[in-house]
Amino acid sequence: MKVSVRTESFLKQIDGTLVLGLFKGEKLPAWTKSLPDKIGSQIANIVDEEKFKGDWSKTVTLRGPIQSKLRIIIVVGLGDSSDWNEEKARQAAGISRSSLGSSQQKKVAMTIFGADNESETAKAQVEGFILSGYEFNKYKTSKESDNNSVQISSLDLIKLKGSVANSLKRAVKTGKIFAESAMFARNLQIEPGSTATPTFLALQARNIARKSSRIKVTVFDRAKIKKLKMGAIVGVSQGSQEPPRFIILEYKGASPKRKPIALVGKGITFDSGGISIKPSASMEEMKYDMSGAAAVLGVFHGLVSLDIKENVIGVIPATENLPSGTALKPGDIVKTYSGKTIEIINTDAEGRLVLADSLAYAVKNFNPSTIIDLATLTGSVVVALSSHASAIIANNAELTKKLIRSGESTGERIWELPLWDEYRDQIKSDIADMKNIGSKGGGAITAAALLEKFVGDVPWAHLDIAGTAYISKSLPYSPKGPTGVGVRLLLDFLS
Repeated sequence: MKVSVRTESFLKQIDGTLVLGLFKGEKLPAWTKSLPDKIGSQIANIVDEEKFKGDWSKTVTLRGPIQSKLRIIIVVGLGDSSDWNEEKARQAAGISRSSLGSSQQKKVAMTIFGADNESETAKAQVEGFILSGYEFNKYKTSKESDNNSVQISSLDLIKLKGSVANSLKRAVKTGKIFAESAMFARNLQIEPGSTATPTFLALQARNIARKSSRIKVTVFDRAKIKKLKMGAIVGVSQGSQEPPRFIILEYKGASPKRKPIALVGKGITFDSGGISIKPSASMEEMKYDMSGAAAVLGVFHGLVSLDIKENVIGVIPATENLPSGTALKPGDIVKTYSGKTIEIINTDAEGRLVLADSLAYAVKNFNPSTIIDLATLTGSVVVALSSHASAIIANNAELTKKLIRSGESTGERIWELPLWDEYRDQIKSDIADMKNIGSKGGGAITAAALLEKFVGDVPWAHLDIAGTAYISKSLPYSPKGPTGVGVRLLLDFLS
């Protein structure tokens, strides 16, 4: 989709669809009277007939005259101006795209909603509009759209007063990159486990690196993983015939002297639970257990285009977790890359095992300034926060504040959970350095307590995205299914 910023004069040239927003109690702006073919008066008439008052998320749609190039007009309610923020802009843009329905208009012009913080608002509108159009029809013999949407060829943001500053152009470009990077992650998430294997994820990483000399990719196979004594990854992968992969991405955006920021993404491409097998209900959703890995790949998809001035490392432990005669068993003990040992109580607590080796590897080999991991790690976090927020558990208050701020800015909210000694005590083992699950209660936190043991003194944050990585009910700019959560949050943080 081509995205541009236009001045008010473009209103007379619109070919296709016009979207405009009204705050609650706001009158139709004077510029609508200057629209061609007396369209302004038609908008005023139908707004009056519908008793449209600008209430949040309410829309009015009308068709332009037959002779006019302006075919569809959508007025979307923005609610109280006092409640306005970037997330509302993102949602309103998504709602407006949904209102297009089965219209075959491929060109859309949208006014920038509100006069304050134009750059931030325009960026958010671009994100919401692009993200709301997500579809995945790859495996359907009929390519008809489920939500009757059409592939939009162009989106023009209209600045209603004054000239277009470079800062506004950059913001719109950034919004497009953010959205497309999240869409890239969604496409990885939604693939079946038979396609999105560890080898497939490694191929995606290599494809990203081919597009820029600033990104380097290294992939370890099973033999190399064993040679490095990554016993936790070896243990989880040994029940599957699908070979594991350990994927390392390196982005050079700053001086070599600058310590990198490390991103670690859980890449369990299908999680049956292993010997501690999961119930069959909804097990098909366990293809989403690589959503942390998808998020890291989505971030690297956007780094070069955004020209982020940081050195960034991506680490992805990719494997399946399946039951077989060779699978890891409850009661087994694995020796990790760091040398620490873990007693296996439940083989369905495998994500923290592969992350343990990955965190330790990143710390030892890259000496990062910061390390952040993302994982669909626990059902406990879904019980605590539902699908409305991801959890953050960290060892550094300043890092936590920055990530929470980025979460608020991007609409990918995160909520802090504590990490006290009482939780650390829950993973003590009688026969190993630790066990892979704690006693009953606090499961999301005790999982993080295990991860903490592998980061040393490096500022670290763990994001549990089990409730937010995929959704069962569509939201204004996230259709049902994968959300690509974490991509925009981390791109904002890195920016």
